[in-house]
This record gives sequence, C-alpha cells and structure tokens, in this order.
Amino acid sequence: MKSDFQTVFGRREFLRLASLAACAAPLRGFAYDPIPALNVRKVSVSIGVDEPFSILHVSDSHIARIDSRDGESTYAFAKSRSRNGRELGEYYLGEAIHYARAKGIKVIHTGDFMDFVSVANIEHAARRIRTDGIVACVGNHEYWLDAGKKEIESYKEATIPKLKDEWKGVPASTVRLGGVNFFVFDDSFRAVTEAIAAAFEETVKEGLPIVMVCHVPLWTEDVGLNKGASCGVHGRKDDAVTCEFVERVRREPLVRAVIAGHLHGFRQFAFSDHAQELVAGALFNGDCTEIEFTK
Repeated sequence: MKSDFQTVFGRREFLRLASLAACAAPLRGFAYDPIPALNVRKVSVSIGVDEPFSILHVSDSHIARIDSRDGESTYAFAKSRSRNGRELGEYYLGEAIHYARAKGIKVIHTGDFMDFVSVANIEHAARRIRTDGIVACVGNHEYWLDAGKKEIESYKEATIPKLKDEWKGVPASTVRLGGVNFFVFDDSFRAVTEAIAAAFEETVKEGLPIVMVCHVPLWTEDVGLNKGASCGVHGRKDDAVTCEFVERVRREPLVRAVIAGHLHGFRQFAFSDHAQELVAGALFNGDCTEIEFTK
C-alpha cells in the first residue's frame, strides 16, 4: 500500500524529493564539534577619506539550495556538488551577517553567492541580499545551471533578468559608501564589456575615491596570480577591451582599492602605485575580511 506522501505527490515526485534528501545527507553527517568560528581577518587600507569606515568583505559562500521546482539534471549536479566540502557556506553567511550587524558595517559580497542556479538558490540569495542590505556582485557560479552549462554566454544572458533586481553590477553600477564610490561590475567570465568600461568612465567623472568590486581578481604581474583565474590577461582570446580596461583602471589615480574573490584564499598585493587589491578567502571555509578604509 502506498504511503499518503506517495499518493499525493506521485512516484516521480517522491523520487525527486528523495534525491534532495540525499543531497543534504553530507551536511547531517558532518562531524564538526564544534563548528569552527568565523575567521575575520582585519586589514586597513589608505583610501583618502576624512572619516574612516569599515566594511565586511565576503566572497564565495556557494549556498546550495534546491527543491522540486528544478529539473533532474540540476538535482544530479547538486548531488555532485554536495561532496565538494562547501556544506557550511550558508551557515557562515549567517554568521557573517550577524557579525556585520553587531559592528554596524555593510557586507560586500564579491560573487559566487550561490553554487549553482536553482529557483530555491535565487530566491534565498535575493531575499538575504535585500533584507540584510548586502552589496553583492555576480560570480561565475551565478550563471551555472549544471555541469554542462558553466560559462556559456547565451545561458548567462538568459539568467541575468533573474538576478538584476538584487545583485549589483549587472553589468555595472556604483554604490556610494562613506564618500567613496564602490564600482560594482561583472567580470565573472574573466572579461568585461564596452558598457562596463563606459560606466567606469562616468564614475571617474564624479571625482571621488573608487573601490572596484568584482568577482575575478584583476590581473597583476609578478604577484603569483593564476592567469586562468584572472581578468585582463594579455593574449587571451584577443580580448582587447578587457585588457585595456584593466590597464585603464590601473592608471586611474582615483582607484584606491580592488576587492575580489574567486580564488578561495586570502590575498593582498599592490594593484598599482595607488591601489591595493584584496581577495577574500572562501566564506564556505569561514573566512572573511573586515576592511577599514582610512585617510
């Protein structure tokens, strides 16, 4: 005799939800005792402001929610991703938000808020961004549907309308905090467009200090960056627009800092003579950075 659950939902839906339970199983089995505390690294960056202020820089939370509204291929992809050691991303996201709220500072999230595109992921991420006042740019995982759709421009274009109301920088926008223009832009596929370059020039005209906010680190020679995981590497696919943009940003004296993610490990190095680049560690590992901007 079928259970009431199977009678109502049918065998196919029952199997789909059983698959969801399998995705969640690794989290239930984790033997953290206790779960490591949020690791907040504190750094100070001179940016030319009269009144110092701080932000909490987080990146790569890779939240992984899925429900019966998504297809079988997304379920299979979610199940494969659940084994990648990222089960605590949503937990640490909550911890980071609580930390920032207690300090009275803004959270800036530099991409890969979610691990893959699902209805549940988008809804949850958008709600957190909106209700907690997070400034979030997009990462490459904001455009991943499954293992076969990682960096496909046509799929990205189809996904953008689902993100643009809450994520900043789709493709580019400016958020003003503490007398500083935070220029948030989409370099999730390691490239930028002419529209982004034009928006940057409009921000420069305002004459305020600028912090660049993106997911993929902007390429800098001799600091040990991986060329395959950087934006603006010369010689890649003849992408003259991106290379010219990164060098233009490097020359601009108003640009005082670049914050990014993607590498899953903290990095800090000189981007130019007048700007530091700071790459956040992975939030799913409990890592984040409190950045104080000073005179």
